[in-house]
Amino acid sequence: MQRGLLLLAVLGGGSLMALVLFFLWASSGQYGSERYAELVSLDEFPVLESQAEITVVSYNIGYLSGLTNNQAITRTQQLYDDNLATAIAALQEVQPDILALQEVDIDARRSFEINQVATIGQTLSYPQQAIAINWDKRYVPFPFWPPAAHFGAVVSGQAVLSHFPITAHKRLVLEKVESNPFYYNALYLDRLAQVAEMTIGDRTLIVINIHLEAFDTATRGNQTAFVRQLAETYAQEHPVLLLGDFNSALNRPEEGTYTIPQMVESAVFSSVVPVSDFTNAEQLTFPSDTPAYKLDYIFYTPETLELLDVQVLTSAEQASDHLPLMAQFRLR
Repeated sequence: MQRGLLLLAVLGGGSLMALVLFFLWASSGQYGSERYAELVSLDEFPVLESQAEITVVSYNIGYLSGLTNNQAITRTQQLYDDNLATAIAALQEVQPDILALQEVDIDARRSFEINQVATIGQTLSYPQQAIAINWDKRYVPFPFWPPAAHFGAVVSGQAVLSHFPITAHKRLVLEKVESNPFYYNALYLDRLAQVAEMTIGDRTLIVINIHLEAFDTATRGNQTAFVRQLAETYAQEHPVLLLGDFNSALNRPEEGTYTIPQMVESAVFSSVVPVSDFTNAEQLTFPSDTPAYKLDYIFYTPETLELLDVQVLTSAEQASDHLPLMAQFRLR
């Protein structure tokens, strides 16, 4: 009897140790933290020194999984190839000088190990590519079931691609959801504010690319307050664009306390889409097949930037579960 209990204890202890070792391995990174904020220059493409008008696009590409994002299904590489072609065609129509991407994979099993930043940057001839890694895990067990649908190894993040020279680049990690279990946060992505400083003529333009918390309203509110203060500080000296996926929509009741009004209340920034149009059908960005919510925004400093045009790029179709948002500016 005692030997049987001892054997069970040993086996149980061994299983627990194996689980702990697997967790430590799965939650560790493989990309190298020294590359988490990286600036890539491609000499084969010309750099623009200056330009009167600037076209900017913010696009959560959902790692090009289309409407299948986060679903527990098996995807084919053809799906990603087709979505990449659709996204690139839509971007080529407007030829953005600055392209801010969220949820873009660098090297991930879920998207067939394709470096989506490099592919998009090369195809659209961007000489300057700022990359901020927010998810670097050896094994992500999500979606939870079946195991065959697990993301597995993931290297993903945000990127700012530019035809103008990027002179500085920062990656700021935002507040995590404190109520999440430690093992959840250990395997989950970081929410970032990616700051790219670029030179246009004799001016410095600050582009802050963000992807805020999706599921916890309080944390998203704190993150919104932080990025607003960050942007307003930069705006004391430079024109600033604050853009990305804010994960807040005024007509989404399950959100509870809406967080996007914190940005609307800023005396320094304006939205390229008037607040009165935040629920206008033509300005909605999610989901891409039947848009019902506006989650994607571009805020700018009207004292230093003149807004010329804005539109949601419906030609991107369902390459992502989000639609891209485009705006054109002139430096004042």
